[in-house]
Amino acid sequence: MDSLRVSALALASFLFVLPAVHSWGVDGHLTICRIAQARLSAAAADAVKKLLPESAENDLGSVCSWADHVKFHYRWSPPLHYIDTPDNLCTYQYDRDCKDENGVKDRCVAGAINNYTSQLLTHGNSASQCNPSSHPIYN
Repeated sequence: MDSLRVSALALASFLFVLPAVHSWGVDGHLTICRIAQARLSAAAADAVKKLLPESAENDLGSVCSWADHVKFHYRWSPPLHYIDTPDNLCTYQYDRDCKDENGVKDRCVAGAINNYTSQLLTHGNSASQCNPSSHPIYN
């Protein structure tokens, strides 16, 4: 009976620690991006192809974990990779939850998606300040 309790405790401890240690990882990001790329409209797929660096060989999945790597080089970027909701709540509210540790609004992954989507929608307009090809992903 004691070995059963020890095994159960070990399994529970492992399951408790696993999400914090493994997170999404490269495989999770790759899978999500390949699913997303397969669901793009023809026009969106063409736009993505033009934005990807040549080294990606038109595979969005090959660059999806890029943000995990650059967050150590661009100290301002880690909050743009997640959303922190209060532990005791099971809901997400943009105004409450999309801010960094200093309370700066729009500093979460949803804010980053809004920002970069807006930049892509205006890319090519004369007023656009966005130049995706100058982004560090291409270097």
